[in-house]
Order: sequence, then structure tokens, then C-alpha cells
Amino acid sequence: MPTMIPHTVYTQIIQTNLCPETIAALLNEAEDTYSDTPKHWNAKRRYPFWKVCLICGAPFPCHTSAQATRNKTCSPVCLLALQSRVKAGRRLKPPVMLTCQQCGEVYERKNGKVTKFCSRQCYGRWRSENPETRRRMVEIGRLGRAGWTDESRASYQEKMTGPNNPAWKGGATYWRKHGNYPPIKYVRCPDEFLPMARKDGYVMEHRLIVARCLGRCLKRFEVVHHKDHDATNNAPHNLMLFASNTAHKRYEAKGQPAPLWQL
Repeated sequence: MPTMIPHTVYTQIIQTNLCPETIAALLNEAEDTYSDTPKHWNAKRRYPFWKVCLICGAPFPCHTSAQATRNKTCSPVCLLALQSRVKAGRRLKPPVMLTCQQCGEVYERKNGKVTKFCSRQCYGRWRSENPETRRRMVEIGRLGRAGWTDESRASYQEKMTGPNNPAWKGGATYWRKHGNYPPIKYVRCPDEFLPMARKDGYVMEHRLIVARCLGRCLKRFEVVHHKDHDATNNAPHNLMLFASNTAHKRYEAKGQPAPLWQL
């Protein structure tokens, strides 16, 4: 959108010895005077709208409302200068200093990574001085599982299987629902009840308890209800089995039909 100010008027305003804010105000008044487009009754300003650059102090035009709100500089060069000023004045976190295990030199942590050595040279010296540690690193998979031996693979599997695994939670996993609902507990499903389990071999604990009490697998549409509405209380006397979710909802509302099973 070109400016509607005549060149002679524009030159006279720019060559005055006034402050940049005053020059921008005069240019906006000239836009109102020489513009042949009527201003909308609800518009805040007429475009182009003149602003003052925060870096060089020169007036520059904004041709849209987005530019008038967003732009604070007259050119990309001034924009980079403004960004560098903002970054220079921003408070930075103090550097994290670490100590090299090989040479004992204090160095700064880089890229947010916690390392044990200040350089590759120190790591190479430590590796040459500790061949036994290096061999153990290779065995546990430092160079990939392709370099494992049968003995090291069996040792690693024994170390990371079952209760020996640091992430062991008693053979159970929990699925948390949205909101304030308590999580649902899943346990490893025995072989005789595998048709009830998920693909990973886990099944809801309350459904497994009812299936063991009945001596059969539950059907997909059968619903297990907690009497006290506490999903974490899976005691057999707290569970009821309904033929479908419709029967479950009707029992909750009217007290009938009766459940298929309860203690």
C-alpha cells in the first residue's frame, strides 16, 4: 500500500528538526489529509500507519493492523539488533561445573549432558588404563547386542528379569483414567484365563478374581461392579457380576435385575 502523502510534503516533514515521535504523528496527520479512502467508523487508525523504530529512531510505515501491532523496527537489520539487546539483558542460568574423573580438571557442562570426562582424550586414557571395566561395558551392550556372548546375554537377562529389575512393581501395572478416578490394576493373566487378557498378557485384577471364583472365563460383555465404588478394593465380597452394562446401570438406578454372581 503506497503512501498518499505528496513527495514535497513528505520531504518537508522528514527534514524538520523535530523528534521522531512528532515526525511520525505529522506523517499520520498527512495520511488523514491526503487519503482519498474514507476511514471506517470503527477503525483505530488509517493505513499506512507510521511508527518509530526502536533501534535507529527512523519513522517507518505499517500497512496492516498486524504490522502496526507487531512491528517494532524498520528493517530486519534493526530487528536483529533488538533481539541481541533483549538476549543480552536476559538473566542467564549459572553454568554447571563438573570434575573430570581422569585428569581432575573442572569443566563446564555442555548441551545439558552430565559427562564423566572433560574430553575424548581423557576418556581414551581412562579406557586404556581400565581394560576390565571396558570389557564389562562391552558385555552389557555398550557396543550393541550383536557383540554379546551367550554367557553375558544370560547374565543380563537374569539380572533384569522379574524382581531383579529396578522397575519391578510386583508383576502389576496400572492404567490411570482421566480426572480423579483411581487407577485400574492389571496383573499377569494365568494360562487358563488368557482369552480374557490383553495382547500383552495382562488382565484387570477384579475380573480375574471373579473368573477364579466362577471357574470360567468371563464373557466380553459381562461387567464386574464394585459395591463400594472403590476400584482399588478388589476383595471378592466387594465384587458383583452382571450380564451386561445395561443390567449394571439398571441395578444402580432401580435395584434390579439381580446380579449373576456375588458372595
